[in-house]
Amino acid sequence: MRVLLDDRPIEIEPQTVARAIEVARDAATAEGRIVIEVLGDGRSVDPAIIDDPPQDSAGFAELKLVTADPGVFVSVTLSDAAGLLDEAANAQQKAADEVLAGRDTEAMEPLQEAFRAWGIIHDVVDKSASLLSLDLKTLETGNGPGAEIIEGLAEQLSEIKRALTERDTSALSDVLAYEMPKQVERWRGLLEAMGRVAGGER
Repeated sequence: MRVLLDDRPIEIEPQTVARAIEVARDAATAEGRIVIEVLGDGRSVDPAIIDDPPQDSAGFAELKLVTADPGVFVSVTLSDAAGLLDEAANAQQKAADEVLAGRDTEAMEPLQEAFRAWGIIHDVVDKSASLLSLDLKTLETGNGPGAEIIEGLAEQLSEIKRALTERDTSALSDVLAYEMPKQVERWRGLLEAMGRVAGGER
């Protein structure tokens, strides 16, 4: 099995996917880079294989590990998350409009869309902080430390779930119409602050 780190051949022993990923990640880290994609014979490898790499070649003739500068990679990822933030804002506003109009059932689909978006955004922030070795407890965003912003969202999402469970329409409409837009702006500040760090500011 031929193994490439970007376009540079690397020697591995034994010839296994697990060893290839281990060696490539160590080499990338030593160069201040991160592995962002694994290609097997020119095609993206199933993430399950990357998470639990086999102790053989998995049938690949060539394994290529693509790297990137962590700051650049995180910057792009955070930009994508900012787009999702807009989607979350639109979905929760639509849900708020439906609830205020007395159409609780119709509010469920946009609510689910908002929850999905927030889940992805949260994951991006968590992984980006790890890649940047960034302590969100000390990251100032203009609206308080990053960790407090994350906690604030969790509290509001919990309130939405409580209101849904208890059919508390009044509380649900209040959170969606007044509290969640504030969360969007706070998280926008968080993403921007993290973007500045990814760009080299500390």
